[in-house]
Amino acid sequence: MATIEIRDAIHTRITLSSREREVLDHPSVQRLRHIRQLGFVSLVYPSATHDRFSHSLGTLHVAGRLADQILFDESSSALARILAPKEKRYLREILRLAGLLHDIGHAPFSHSAELVMPPVSSLAFPQGWLLHPTEQRPATHEDYSALLIDGMAQGPDAVLTKDEAAIIASLVHHKKIKIPGAWGKMFSKKINAPSLHAIARSLISSNIDADRMDYLLRDAHFTGVPYGHFDLDWLVSNLGVITHKNEYLLAIGESSIQALEHYLFARSHMYSQVYMHKTAKCFEYYFQQTLKEKEIPYTIPAQYQAYAALRDSTLTEHLFAAAEHDARSWSGRLMRREPSKRICRITGDHAAAQKLFASLRRELTPKGIYPFLCASHKSFLEIPAARHASPASKQGSFLFGLAAVPLVVTRKHLGITSAASLANHSQLLAQYHRDIMIDDIYILPEDYASRHTFIYAVMKKHHVLAPLEILLEEK
Repeated sequence: MATIEIRDAIHTRITLSSREREVLDHPSVQRLRHIRQLGFVSLVYPSATHDRFSHSLGTLHVAGRLADQILFDESSSALARILAPKEKRYLREILRLAGLLHDIGHAPFSHSAELVMPPVSSLAFPQGWLLHPTEQRPATHEDYSALLIDGMAQGPDAVLTKDEAAIIASLVHHKKIKIPGAWGKMFSKKINAPSLHAIARSLISSNIDADRMDYLLRDAHFTGVPYGHFDLDWLVSNLGVITHKNEYLLAIGESSIQALEHYLFARSHMYSQVYMHKTAKCFEYYFQQTLKEKEIPYTIPAQYQAYAALRDSTLTEHLFAAAEHDARSWSGRLMRREPSKRICRITGDHAAAQKLFASLRRELTPKGIYPFLCASHKSFLEIPAARHASPASKQGSFLFGLAAVPLVVTRKHLGITSAASLANHSQLLAQYHRDIMIDDIYILPEDYASRHTFIYAVMKKHHVLAPLEILLEEK
């Protein structure tokens, strides 16, 4: 099969088959060239102007590396020994395409714009796709990814078959899209198709997936920070799959636990230092306020062709126009890059942040000063509910939390090969797998500049020293 080669800043060389090139050239994928990967983060880190197109290519590449490891390395993966050659080739192609298309549904400015997405019930999914067809909730970018993937199987420009679209959608949005019947038909009867689907989707969206492995390295490179770097080669080369009671489990070798810890903490540090940067979060708040107060004429269509036509530049021009109309509007502050003054950051205690914010607002609002709160929350590990947890159990998150991560650790000890929970092998993760939770309280810059003395007096009243903390006289 003919191949093409693309040069990449992170992976050096990305090779595509002619079929993958055809999918890559579809307008819905090419649109991602015009959606920035990090939204307003570029207003803090000037070189972070990379787009979701390059990230999607990188995710395809990493998905291919993961597929090669678990589908063809017979020494470390049961799937490499169980699946037939034709099944392996098919699964590798589907995984790479799922990696390419996993982010196809992002709106302009990515997650910030999800505030105004329509009800999911207004999106025309194919009959039988949704796990909960009557569910009432706002749509997400994952819903739009599934919608656009379906669109790529329609009309004269179709580059996917209906079955391929349904399978890929179920991999990138498995929490809402059913496993289609076509999936099981691709494998022999001896294969546990639902369990294989769980393994496949975990390589696209899980704690250890192609998406995160690419965006950490890519975002660290383009922001210029060291936090997101980890040992991709060693991590991938130590992954495998084991079988237990006819179920397939993703496994990692004991010798690579440190590489896994490094990867997970790299993600945590990227969130706290880059994605949740105080100025970036402030600008996201400004943008969301422009949408709430309808400063710009922006609606997200439910029809996939109209949605696929949306680009960052569409909104940028509306924001510039609104900024010229009113310099003190949210759009004006955003486009002139006027961050608010952050007066407080609380980590790990959202309830305490809300309580403090309410107190500050009660004292500042009567004086015409309007603080605002930006709350950021991200799971450190996405831990599924334990299937057999007893309500009376006192073991807590260690037994039914970290131990519930669908990843086992394999080791050889005294000639015996065994597999155990990740909790058994990583004291570091067992102690530190806490969610990333950051709350920032801000005051508009002109308010802080004109009423600084009064604001400082209010803040001083609410300041409490932590244990082992001392007050410094020198600022």
